[in-house]
Amino acid sequence: MKITKLFLVAVLLFPTTANAVTLVQTSDPGYYNDSIGTVLNLTNGGETRPFPVFNDSTLSFPTAPDLSAADSALGNWLTNPGSLNSNWTAEASIPNSWTPGDEVAIIYQFDTLGATNVQASFGVDNGIFAWLDGEYLFGARAGGGPSAGEYVLDLGDLDAGTHYLQLLLEDHGGTNGYIVNITADTFIPGPPTAQVAEPGTLALLGLGILGLGLRRRRSR
Repeated sequence: MKITKLFLVAVLLFPTTANAVTLVQTSDPGYYNDSIGTVLNLTNGGETRPFPVFNDSTLSFPTAPDLSAADSALGNWLTNPGSLNSNWTAEASIPNSWTPGDEVAIIYQFDTLGATNVQASFGVDNGIFAWLDGEYLFGARAGGGPSAGEYVLDLGDLDAGTHYLQLLLEDHGGTNGYIVNITADTFIPGPPTAQVAEPGTLALLGLGILGLGLRRRRSR
């Protein structure tokens, strides 16, 4: 019972606020790797697999592709993104186009005090593979240019700390580009409250204060 009362007083005196925030957007600075070239092309089974040469079929890839052919280019980008090899740029603006036919990789680093209802939206020409903190999220490709909301994921909640969004962009056409937008509801708690007295104690304190007031008036 006491816990409930303390909780209610804390909520009333120091309400928790919810703010819709953007965690990552296309124009944010990030780490960029354009050294992959075409080494992944046809390595996962040909034109119907993740890295074709010209196929525009709409496909999804529920399991992570085999990137071993690009190990020397990518390094430990999924397992230790805080220590990248020399093929990666320093954190800077990411180009929104790259050599047609090549694959490129991007890492966005972001910090949060804790986020709920995390929503990730992507668009790309032609294919995209995404990881969060090294955990594979999804992969897909389709014909046509990038459009916002082409792929949308519900990522749930994120713990406080530093996170890494890792993207591999696959291209086999004459033009390219991508869009990314990750939003969340971030909850910022108010300051901690002191111990709250029981109602009976509050009543006694009130009577004591009233008595002091009456005593002061009589002494005048």
